[in-house]
Amino acid sequence: MRGMLVFIFQALLWPAIPVSALFTVNVQKSAYEAELHGDVKLVCVFSTVKRPSDLTVIWSRVNPKPDVDVYRLEKGKENHNYTSALFIKRAQLIQQQLNENKAVLHLKNLRIKDSGTYRCIVREGDEGDYKQVTLNVTAPYTPIKKSIRKTGQDEVELSCESQGFPSPQVIWSDGQNVNLTEKSNSSAHNTDEDLIKVISNLTVKRDLVNNYTCSFLTKGGIKQTATFSIPDEILHGCSAQYVWIVAVVIVLLAIAFISVFLRRRKNGQKSRRNESSKCAFLFPSLPSANSDSLLTVNENRPQTCDITSEELAEKSPSLRDILTQQYSQLDTDVEVKRKIESYALHSKEGQSLNISSILPDKKQTILLLGEPGSGKTTVAQILSSCWARRITADAFNIHRLHLVVLVDCSRAEGDFFQVVKSSFNYEKPLDVSDLKEMLLGPTDCLLILDGYQEGNKVLDETLKGFLTERQTCRVLVTSHPGQCPALEKTIRTVLQLIQRPEESGS
Repeated sequence: MRGMLVFIFQALLWPAIPVSALFTVNVQKSAYEAELHGDVKLVCVFSTVKRPSDLTVIWSRVNPKPDVDVYRLEKGKENHNYTSALFIKRAQLIQQQLNENKAVLHLKNLRIKDSGTYRCIVREGDEGDYKQVTLNVTAPYTPIKKSIRKTGQDEVELSCESQGFPSPQVIWSDGQNVNLTEKSNSSAHNTDEDLIKVISNLTVKRDLVNNYTCSFLTKGGIKQTATFSIPDEILHGCSAQYVWIVAVVIVLLAIAFISVFLRRRKNGQKSRRNESSKCAFLFPSLPSANSDSLLTVNENRPQTCDITSEELAEKSPSLRDILTQQYSQLDTDVEVKRKIESYALHSKEGQSLNISSILPDKKQTILLLGEPGSGKTTVAQILSSCWARRITADAFNIHRLHLVVLVDCSRAEGDFFQVVKSSFNYEKPLDVSDLKEMLLGPTDCLLILDGYQEGNKVLDETLKGFLTERQTCRVLVTSHPGQCPALEKTIRTVLQLIQRPEESGS
């Protein structure tokens, strides 16, 4: 412990301490350019060493302030105790490159805020050195969205909208290449991904025959352009408006006709509806609890209900609504926080991780292992409840997902999609093709396979196919150690859940 404190103190003061000339660190290039959501590899090269396994490598971002730890390798072993939550899942050292005297930091799924200055510290024994590189993350501007709005009897406002990073220069010109930028006005604001959304407007005479072009230019010379043909586009827009008016009128008439038809059917079924209104509307119950579960399932829900198919069609909620109702089980944010704090999470190598690491990234599969009673099912249900109730104690930021599906696999049989389908006990049958479209498509959702155990050949093979074909779906598989040997070999991220000793009796 004492030696570690000394090393940390030395690392913090490294810029002010003369280092040995025998061991040096250099960079292949001092600046890197990369695009949003892409990857980048930052490289520093160090002197030849006797044993790469004894190296200590520290990558940190030192600007903008405050400094944040990005990745640590201490004497050949990863140490995530200091790693910032911003990088815990996105930063990796390519350890094979250490044998070539290169400390290569691989950053994935880049964000705009990743831009800055990164410091690479390499140490062997008592000798060490460091160098710094800069990273600039950009985002190409999207195709320009243009619109025309009437502002007066003889004027229209032309509008161009696009978003990207960094801030662009917006230039307006007409058909004779006359610069009209000074007559325009532009506004900008930041999006959720820290992109810059720019809207630029120019007011022109509506009857003057001319072309007007808006151009978005960035520092690298890349640009987006859009051209307005006046007055042709105004006339075209007016024609389109009339078409829309006619279409709206037709739709309103159709809605009125359908409303009258349905009202007459309702009146004919009034007595039946009054009887069925005494029956509670059904939602599927949570999957059967096993020895891992600490949550209580409401056992007093009605199991049967005499509702006609017409009434069911009228009341039928979306799958999202059904699952939201199903997973809203925990009473308070305090209870969620207390239970989350009772668990410890470790990587396969034994490194301590933040509990939020349980949530997979897009198209990532995580295998969560734990002994019977360690609380895997409880954590799975907490994930579902945090999504459904959007509670403030959500340590996973899971409410941003469109859908969370929790499947009890302890007694699963048959095809993978049939197993998932069987977890919805809703009266109205769910078509398997709809389920495939949702889980295989671009919808950002989380599928939790709780208590999965290999051995069912059909299920194992169809699950393997799903994991290969999906576009976006995140997958969390929970199991006991040794019950999923094939998955352990193929899945990169294997975590272990442990219940803290002081909470084991609760």
